[in-house]
Amino acid sequence: MYHTITLTSSDKIQRFAYALMRAEDELVVDQLPAAYIRKLWLGPTSSLRQNDLGYGSIAWPITLIHQILTRCPSLQALAVICIGQGRWYRLTGVIPKSVTSLCLGPVHGEVDYKHLPCAPNLRSFTSMDTFMLDTEVRDLVLAPTIRTIRRVYSSGDRLTLAFDQLECVARAEALEKFEIVCCGDTSEHAAKLLADVAAGYEYDRERVVLVPWSNVKEGRSDAIAVLYDCWMISDI
Repeated sequence: MYHTITLTSSDKIQRFAYALMRAEDELVVDQLPAAYIRKLWLGPTSSLRQNDLGYGSIAWPITLIHQILTRCPSLQALAVICIGQGRWYRLTGVIPKSVTSLCLGPVHGEVDYKHLPCAPNLRSFTSMDTFMLDTEVRDLVLAPTIRTIRRVYSSGDRLTLAFDQLECVARAEALEKFEIVCCGDTSEHAAKLLADVAAGYEYDRERVVLVPWSNVKEGRSDAIAVLYDCWMISDI
C-alpha cells in the first residue's frame, strides 16, 4: 500500500502529511506506515494538468513536505517536479539519507552533491529541462557513488546544454552511464535530433548513451507524463 506514493497537489500533500502524523499518535506497531515508503513523487504527473503545483507555484506546502520526508527513513527514490528554483533549496537538507535515486525538474535549483544528505547512497540522478553549472555536473559525474546520470529534454533545442558538459565523463571512475534523453513527436524524430547534435561533439561513446523518447501521451505532447511513466517502472 505504501511502497509507491504519488502526490500531485497541495491538498494531497497536506492530507498525506497529516495522516502520517496521526499514525504516530494512533498506531502501536513496530513500524509506522511511512517506514514502508520506497518511492515518492511530489508534483504534477503531466505537463498539461498541473493542479496547483505548477512551476514556481506558491501553493507548495514546504513545511508539510518536510514532515513527510523526515518520516520516510527507508525512502529510496524521490522525484520533485516543478517546485521551482526558489523553493528547492528549502528541501535539500531533509532528503532522507536512504535515497538512492533523485529526479528533479524542470528548471530545478542548484544540486550540490557534496552537501546532499543522501550523497553517500545516491546512485542515480535525473534532471529535466535544466541548465546546470559545470561544477554541479562535474561533481555528480566524478562522485564516488553515482552510477547513472540522466539529462532529459522535452525538445531538441536545448540538447547542447548536456553535450557541452560531457568532457568530465572521461575522468569518471564510478559512473557507468550518462544518458542524454530527447523527446520528440516520435522516437524516430527524437533519435534524429540527438544524432544531429551529437555529430558535432567528441565524447565517451561507451558511457554516454543517447536515448530517444516519444513525448506523446494519449495523443498529446506531454513530456512530464512520459517521465513519470518511466519513473514508475524503473528499478530503485
